[in-house]
Amino acid sequence: MSHFSKLEGATLVNPFTIHHKDTLKSGRPFMSTCVPQAVYLDLFDIRISHAAEWQEKLKDPQDQNYKLRSVITARGTMHDRITVFKMDGQVATFEEIAEVMVKPLPKGHVGGTRRATVSDGIGYSGMSSHEVPENGLMEEEPGTLLYIDPQKDSRPSEHKQPYLCLEAYMDETEFNALLQRLSMTSAPVKKGLMRAILELFEYEVDASLAEPWHRKDYGMLMRGTDQNWGTTRARVETLQVVFQPNAVAPAPTATIDEDGIYAPPTLFEPVSAVTVKKIEKRLKEIGITLAIGLVAIFVVLLSR
Repeated sequence: MSHFSKLEGATLVNPFTIHHKDTLKSGRPFMSTCVPQAVYLDLFDIRISHAAEWQEKLKDPQDQNYKLRSVITARGTMHDRITVFKMDGQVATFEEIAEVMVKPLPKGHVGGTRRATVSDGIGYSGMSSHEVPENGLMEEEPGTLLYIDPQKDSRPSEHKQPYLCLEAYMDETEFNALLQRLSMTSAPVKKGLMRAILELFEYEVDASLAEPWHRKDYGMLMRGTDQNWGTTRARVETLQVVFQPNAVAPAPTATIDEDGIYAPPTLFEPVSAVTVKKIEKRLKEIGITLAIGLVAIFVVLLSR
């Protein structure tokens, strides 16, 4: 059972810090803190979409009215678990992100004001837990992890049950370079991997005792007045796509026999003697048939 399934007696100190009812010997309450966490995803159904979008606001009237927009989409299964919760209990638990979208932004936007990493969160979780600043550690990070309930969403959706959607960004130069590589190859995708940085809660005892290979139990708090939606800040830190190379015949090589005679590379596989004899026999049969036909035509012409 998740630590975020039942929170009787817990207090939300600020949007990124929870005090539980149990206390340490020192009298300090046990804490769950919301800090940047590394979540690893195995990606499936990787796709690329391109669209031309109308620009509502143009800085220069000479700018183009439309802009080409490209997005890498996928579905991702997590090595860990994310429990979406309210302070009165659990809402849903997920081991999959049903929609993963990676989009480009100009350099300088990804990272927010702090450019926070997992290392920044260590000082606020585990054995060193203390209250996280009021605005969190990933302030102004543009990416978002969303909890969406299609039953409460007015937009049409292919999903029937609540799901998670990750909308993350990369610097556009690197995004376009990756997009070009994905578009140019005809080799099938073997697997995709992503390391996402998500601002999630973790119980301090788990953070203290967990080893890197342990499965993590993270919490995503539904904040604000409209609690039909849940959001937390996110960043894609690593995006890797692995291709299975198409079978390619080995390049021909030159050889030197026992007598030291050099043989140049053979561009084609040598044909066996049996196959050569079959081809010669077939060509001979075709020649005889053709000759008989020509003789027959010549006889007919003479008989006229």
